[in-house]
Amino acid sequence: MEKIQLPYCDLILKESHAILTMQEGTSVTVENAAEITDHLENHYNGQKFIFISDRKYDHEIDLNVYKGKILKNMIGYAIVSDKPEEVKRAYVEQPLWDEAFTFFKKLEDAEDWARSFFD
Repeated sequence: MEKIQLPYCDLILKESHAILTMQEGTSVTVENAAEITDHLENHYNGQKFIFISDRKYDHEIDLNVYKGKILKNMIGYAIVSDKPEEVKRAYVEQPLWDEAFTFFKKLEDAEDWARSFFD
């Protein structure tokens, strides 16, 4: 496991999945998404993994990040939140992602889902 702290987020890289937690009031921009992608690419080095966005803090998302570099080894995407507005935002984001995409209220459930791809 590797933990990376950036000015706008925390990134935890586990064997089967990565967990991104944005800081309160920050934004996912094309620029910082590219930096996060670089960390994912270096850590997983072609190995398949699931990406989990733990949305416990309010932050903005530039939907253009979905048009950027997407790693072919990122085979699934989960959003975690118990906030109704995040469910609505997930409905907007889902069509922008071609692989497995799901929503959970608890991080533990998302991690179980991620691990199920590799059992």
